[in-house]
Parts: sequence; structure tokens; C-alpha cells
Amino acid sequence: MKLVTTVLDKIGLGRISGSDYRANMNGLNMFFGAVLGFVLAGTETLTDRQFGVVLVSLASVVITIQYVSSSKNRIGYAVLAAVYATAFPEIMDLVLGSKGLIPAKIRPTLMVWAAMAILVEFWPRHPEPANPVKPGAAS
Repeated sequence: MKLVTTVLDKIGLGRISGSDYRANMNGLNMFFGAVLGFVLAGTETLTDRQFGVVLVSLASVVITIQYVSSSKNRIGYAVLAAVYATAFPEIMDLVLGSKGLIPAKIRPTLMVWAAMAILVEFWPRHPEPANPVKPGAAS
């Protein structure tokens, strides 16, 4: 494992800084938020009630993905996010009482978002300094 870590460090893929981590998570959230909006374009045939249920359900999956990076229980949320992302269309079929109402691209969108969030969250990071100096602060 030490050899792998050393090799990754040498090629620039070793530990990331706190700001690298935050940039990764912010980028993922903005990108996949936009992609999810694009994917939802396939929901024009849903009734208002059905669309509301889909929005609440999607928000729940997105919040679960966000919890991967912000909760003390990140392993549990990582597993839950992966399960929700994988099973989302089938869950919606059950909840909405009809098959195929959810665009097929929802599953890969959620799965890749969850996988990328999990990867970034569990990637080794440099420890944060005890007393970080804020930009522009007098030294």
C-alpha cells in the first residue's frame, strides 16, 4: 500500500488538499445538478402530482449524496446513496404505480454522481492545519 501511495504522490494523484477536496465536491454538485435538470426534460408526460413526487424523491437522493461528504456516518450514506441511485427508477415505478415514467438517463446520472462523490470523499487528504491562515489576514 505504501508503494501505491508513493507512486500516486509522484504522479500528482496522491493526497489532496482541503481546497482541492472542496473544489471537487463543488464542481461535481454543479455539474450533476445541471445534468439532472437536462435529464428531467423527459418528464413532460407526468401529472403535476407525479412530477412533485419525483422531485421530492430526487431531492432525497441528492441530499443523501451530499451527506456522503458532510456526515459523520459517511460510509452508511455512501452505501445508501449507491442503493438509491441504482434503484431509483424501480422505486419510482412502485411509488407512481406505473412503469417507465422516469427517463432512463436518471439512473446513470445518479450512479455516476454518487460514485464520484464517494471517490472524492474517500480519496486520501492532507490533514488540515490546526490554525489555518485566512487569505488577506495580517500575519
